Amino acid sequence: MSEQEQQRAQTLGNLIQRARLHAGRTVAECAAVLAIEAENFDEVENGRFPLSLPDLEALAIFLEVPMGYFWGTAALKQPTQPNYAAFLALRHRIIAVLLRQERLKAKQSVAEVAQAIGCEATDLEAYESGQTPIPYLTLEALCRHYDAPISAFVDAQNGPLGRHEAEQRLQKLFHELSPEMQAFVTNPSNVSFLETARRLSSMNVEGLRRIAESILDITY
Repeated sequence: MSEQEQQRAQTLGNLIQRARLHAGRTVAECAAVLAIEAENFDEVENGRFPLSLPDLEALAIFLEVPMGYFWGTAALKQPTQPNYAAFLALRHRIIAVLLRQERLKAKQSVAEVAQAIGCEATDLEAYESGQTPIPYLTLEALCRHYDAPISAFVDAQNGPLGRHEAEQRLQKLFHELSPEMQAFVTNPSNVSFLETARRLSSMNVEGLRRIAESILDITY
């Protein structure tokens, strides 16, 4: 192996190791994917064990990195971490307000609700003031009492959870597409077609009719 090839093998090994650590995978897990011994995968990361192109493709899938990462044309995705302390504090306050609103809507006192679900009135007051985070099972009991869905307390539209839920929905929809549609959607050259489809979807019937008539005028 020439010196240039050795340098490239070492660079590739470093990239693989970085991707593995970024994905939180072990040497043994990656070795199992490639059907080799863990000791051999150590040698892969040290640039001393040859890999085939399909090996790299399998690692790209397993470690969830684009193939371009191994060529140096794509970077590892760096997830943005929300401020969890601030997130939890805000969510506890919001749920406290919603709890009180549900009780007032039901026109019941703290004592009445506490007795109905089997908790102390002082605890319910602490939950409604936001001083104490409400246990999830107690929240479920209150939802049953108020005849309210637990989803009424879930912030699935805004903030970090909203973005997370949107990503989950997008991934589900993408995987449900046919391979042909997946290829079309992920092809950068098709962005203009997708943008056109987005604009058409927001138009009213009259606007769509005018566009159709214009196309007919052009083709006939």
